[in-house]
Amino acid sequence: MPHTHTPQEPRPPEAPIRLERSLSDILGLAFLGLATIGLALVPTAAGATNWEAIDRLRLLLKRSGVQVVQRDCTQRGLQGLYSHGSDTIVICRVHSNPREVWNTLAHEATHRMQACRGGAITDPNYHRSMAEALAKRSPQDLASLRLYPARQRAGELEARYTAQLPPSQVIQLFERYCG
Repeated sequence: MPHTHTPQEPRPPEAPIRLERSLSDILGLAFLGLATIGLALVPTAAGATNWEAIDRLRLLLKRSGVQVVQRDCTQRGLQGLYSHGSDTIVICRVHSNPREVWNTLAHEATHRMQACRGGAITDPNYHRSMAEALAKRSPQDLASLRLYPARQRAGELEARYTAQLPPSQVIQLFERYCG
């Protein structure tokens, strides 16, 4: 689904080559102590604005056995995907800045967390609050949930919400569920 972000830190001209190689090669919350995470905090605009957090998450994914690759995607609107069967995250070549790459990588990493946990990473009691926070922060992400079958909406809500969290929180969540 389309993500709109403003670039915060331009990438040097050689970046697309470095990013493609990196992706091919590797591609605290207050509730972290609970058995299931309740992400009741409002997500902030603190997504990755540089490549360091992206590289950190890719390394964690690699260490947990996930292959992360970059590809040209032909499906309209597709930003990325996680394939449970092959344990692969695909990042589509449609992003124009690190914030967009982060958003997709964190979203797909959330699906990997769900696979590690064997289901939701949040208590369903928090889903309404998550949807309300997402409606304020990224209404297009919330609206896109209607495109999914009802059985997939909670997982997609978690992924869209988690992608809006600061990188340090996403990394903590990943370490908790897949570390």
